[in-house]
Amino acid sequence: MSDDDLHGRQQALLLLYFVTVSAGLYFLGWLTRPSFLYDNPLVCGVIAGGTCYPARWLVERFSWWKRLEAPTRRTQARRDRALSRALATARAARHGGRRRIGWREVLIRAGRVLVGVPMALGSLAILPLGISADRDNQHLIAEAPVRQAVVVSVEEDKWSRSGEVTVKVAHPSDGAAVEVDGGDQLNPEPTVGDRIDVVVDPADPSNVVSAAVDWSTPWWAWPFMIFLSLVLLAIGLAIAFG
Repeated sequence: MSDDDLHGRQQALLLLYFVTVSAGLYFLGWLTRPSFLYDNPLVCGVIAGGTCYPARWLVERFSWWKRLEAPTRRTQARRDRALSRALATARAARHGGRRRIGWREVLIRAGRVLVGVPMALGSLAILPLGISADRDNQHLIAEAPVRQAVVVSVEEDKWSRSGEVTVKVAHPSDGAAVEVDGGDQLNPEPTVGDRIDVVVDPADPSNVVSAAVDWSTPWWAWPFMIFLSLVLLAIGLAIAFG
C-alpha cells in the first residue's frame, strides 16, 4: 500500500470537510445573493476540492491524524474474518471443494451491489443530464417564437437579503398569472405593467422562460461534471465489487 493512501477514517473526515466547505460556501452565497457563488454553485465544490490538499497537509502535522491510520477493533475483527474466509476458501480449493458462504456474507454482498451499482449508473447520467439541462432553454429560445407578456406581479422573496424577486406575467395564451423562469435574473428588474420577452414551451405551456437571460453553462462546469462522474463511478464500483 502506498504511503500516500488515506485510511478509512481519514477518508471519511476528508469527505466531511469537502461537504462542509462546499455547503458553507453556497450558504454564504445564499446570504449575499445575488452573488457569484449563489449563481454558480458548482464553483463551491471546485473551491472545496482545491482546499482539500492544503487541509490535508495541515492535519498531517498532528499526531491524532496518524493515529487514525490504526484500525479500530471492529475493523480488525472484520479483517480477521475476511482472512479466515480466504483461508477457508484456499483449503476448500486444495481439497477440490467449495467454501460454504454464510447468509450474512450473502446479505452484505447483495447490499453492496444494491448500493454501488445504482451509484455507478447514476454517475454516468450526470454529464448527459447536465448537457440536457444546459441545452433545453437554449433550444427553446432558438426554436420557439419570442412573445411579449405583461408583468402582473413582482414579489420579493421574504428570505432574501438582496431583494431577489419572483416575476409573474399574464400568460400570452389565456392571461393566467404564471411565474417566469429566469425572471429573477432580469436586469433591470421589471415592474408591474412592463412587457418582457418570453418563450412558451410548446410541450409544457405552463413553462414560460425569459428570452433575455443567458442560459449557457460556464465552460468550467463541464470538466467538473466529468470529474464528479468519474469519482462517483469509481466509488460505486468499489462499493459493489471491491
